[in-house]
Amino acid sequence: MSTPIILCVDDDPDMLAAVVRTLRREGHTVLAASSPHEALEILARQAVAVLLSDFEMPEMTGVELAVRARDLQPETVRMMLTGKGTIETAIAGINVGEVFRFLAKPFEPATLRREVAAALEHHREIADIASERLTVYRRRRVREGLEGEHPGITAVPRDDDGAYLLDPDARHRLDGYPELEPLLSLLI
Repeated sequence: MSTPIILCVDDDPDMLAAVVRTLRREGHTVLAASSPHEALEILARQAVAVLLSDFEMPEMTGVELAVRARDLQPETVRMMLTGKGTIETAIAGINVGEVFRFLAKPFEPATLRREVAAALEHHREIADIASERLTVYRRRRVREGLEGEHPGITAVPRDDDGAYLLDPDARHRLDGYPELEPLLSLLI
């Protein structure tokens, strides 16, 4: 598994540098963007685990950026830094941009490190779920392909205990499919 990337976005260069410095001290791989458009360009070409964005920027709000980031990379965990922590800000971020956490500016380094660690763990959980879904999807496609080539191959009857039931002619029907012989020996 590759090292997760944290993308920090803030139009205030001093704040951006402070956030990046704090996270890099923890050994994280951190990218910096000074505008939402720059952040979107990065998101369009590189997988990002956590997006940590300022809420109030001239080009677009952090919530608008979160929505566009979600469209590009749904598994990216979105966080906001805001100096104007109103309930309306939080509600908009959570409801519209699916923001994971809001942090106040100026931030406490320990709080930032702790919350980013929680976001990275959340991203790992999301990635695991996405991987499981992909595995289920791939298995379904293989099963459908086998069923298309060999109708009835996936419809193996079972008894009440879940054991496979094979009729006496099963071995005869599998003649010509030597690759399935090891499976048949396991089932009989």
